Amino acid sequence: MGLFSSEKWEDEKKEEEQRTKWLEITDEEMSKEIENLDNTDYTILEAYKQDNILLGLHIGLEKQIDSMEKLLRCKLIKKLDREMTFSEKEKIERQKDTPQYKQYLARLNRIMDKKMTERLKEFASNIGFKTEDDPFDLTEKGKQILLTKRKEVESVWQKIRSAFDGKNKQLFREEVDKNKTVFPLFLIMGFANGAMMGTMMGSMGMNSASFMQDMDMAYNEGYADGSDGDFGGEGGDFGSDGGSDGGGFMDGGMSVGM
Repeated sequence: MGLFSSEKWEDEKKEEEQRTKWLEITDEEMSKEIENLDNTDYTILEAYKQDNILLGLHIGLEKQIDSMEKLLRCKLIKKLDREMTFSEKEKIERQKDTPQYKQYLARLNRIMDKKMTERLKEFASNIGFKTEDDPFDLTEKGKQILLTKRKEVESVWQKIRSAFDGKNKQLFREEVDKNKTVFPLFLIMGFANGAMMGTMMGSMGMNSASFMQDMDMAYNEGYADGSDGDFGGEGGDFGSDGGSDGGGFMDGGMSVGM
């Protein structure tokens, strides 16, 4: 018994050393990564802030994993270091029961292959997941980075809204043209929704289709509706039956949310 316990302790120690090495990054590399955070990264951060696991379901699975690895290395997210409350678990299950989540899992189950299954297992091993329901949380640094970005996005939104309210078509067009990459975050962060933006642009004589491509999938499929946390729940869930027959990623099936 003592020998088994010693071997188990050594294995756990090696796993922890491997995880620590995987997360290693220089201060210079971290600063560069944070400076280059994109809409996918901010969407995932916002999903954890809002406790809304549906917000990022329109993002491709590989992009989600790449982003989460980056956010972990930059110490903007972490594994939740406490037990989830009953209310938090209940909120997650309510989100898993939505048609959007079940459709998402069913689609991934249909296309899941060996390569992606191995990628998921490797990811889980690197971050030390023991079960499919281990959740993530924002770090204090992550909260501050997201708050700074929210203020930036809000400032852009206010300029566009002010130009619209003032019926200044030229200024409206200028602000829209130079800030179109921010549009998805208007929706994700709850400042506007697709219908609102389409109406505003239409009344200003602009064709919204070319500007709103990145917003449309999330909005049309109901993953985001311009609200802040209507589907509350703890982020970081990798498990659900999702209305499918597949198991979780740990046993080679497919059950992945954010």
